[in-house]
Formats: sequence, structure tokens, C-alpha cells
Amino acid sequence: MLASAISVVKTKKYVAILVTAFIILAGFGAQHAWSSNGLPRIDSKTLALLATQHPVIVLFRHAERCDRSDNACLSDKTGITVEGAQDARASGKAFSADIKNFELYSSNTVRTIQSATWFSGGKKLTVDKKLMECGSGIYGSINAILKKSANNNIVAFTHNHCLTYIAKDKRGVKFTPDYLDGLVMHAENGKLFLDGEFIAK
Repeated sequence: MLASAISVVKTKKYVAILVTAFIILAGFGAQHAWSSNGLPRIDSKTLALLATQHPVIVLFRHAERCDRSDNACLSDKTGITVEGAQDARASGKAFSADIKNFELYSSNTVRTIQSATWFSGGKKLTVDKKLMECGSGIYGSINAILKKSANNNIVAFTHNHCLTYIAKDKRGVKFTPDYLDGLVMHAENGKLFLDGEFIAK
């Protein structure tokens, strides 16, 4: 009788584990569609799920450039527009609702520094000029940041040609990012992987 009861308890436990796993996988699949450019689409909920498995790296293009827009400049002509700053703030607020813990970096241009600052919500920003290196050198820059960050999640503001290079090199796809578009990556055994395109909601 006791053995039978224990068996039932174990069976219920295993069923509960399987059901939970199924729900997680189903939720992940529902949010993990594909973009027309061939990259998986990763929203903030899916990103939060990925971050429970390993630290994530999200690389954003900066907000709207002032020198390529008729909109009002935030300040410096080489920086971003007022509208771009507001967009960066809104993106940061939405992002932080699901990913609260991350370290923030940007390249050393006015537009990336301003974008990261408005995105940050007061979080400390580290400027790294190597995030301007948009060929194969970008991987060394990312790995150096990961090493310094002690495996924390990373958000870095960089440039469209960096994102285009990574998408082509890692996935063989053409990616032409708009302002504040992003890519999601992670590191495993010292190697960087491109998970997909970040889609803000």
C-alpha cells in the first residue's frame, strides 16, 4: 500500500515537471518567430527566458542621428535628435521591465553615448572606443566586456555596420538595422553565438 502511494506521488511529480517544461517551451516558441531577414525574432519576454539560461549580450544601434534628420537636435549636431532621445528612453523603460540586471556600454561617439544615457534610466555607463571596430574585431571587444562584467547581462550601443557585419558573419543574412534595432547574442565555451533580432514590444 505504501509503495503504491509513493509510486503515485512520484508519478504526479514527474507529470508536473513535464507539464511545466511544456508550458515554458510552448511560450518560448510562441514568442520566437522569424523575421523576413532570416533572423529569429526575440522579444523582451523571450530574452528574459534566455537570460535565465546564460548571460545575454544585446547590441543596439544608436537612436536617430541629428546630422541625418530634420528633427531638432538634442544638443550636439553629431549626437541624436530630441525624438531619438525620447525613443531611447521609452525603449530602455520597456527593456528594463523584463531585464532588470545588466551592465551598460557604448562606443565613444556622441550619438551612442547619448542613446545609452537616455536608455539607461540612471544606470552607470561605460564608454569603450573598441565598440567602434565593426569587423571581426568586434568579437574581441565583446569578449573583453564579458570578461570584465563577470558574466552579467550586457547592453551595448554601437553602429549599424557592426550589426550588419555580425548578422552576415554569424548567420549569413542581410540585416539593415533601423535606429534602436538590436541583436541578441550569448557566449558559450568562449565562442559567441547570434541568437536573433531583438524586437521591442
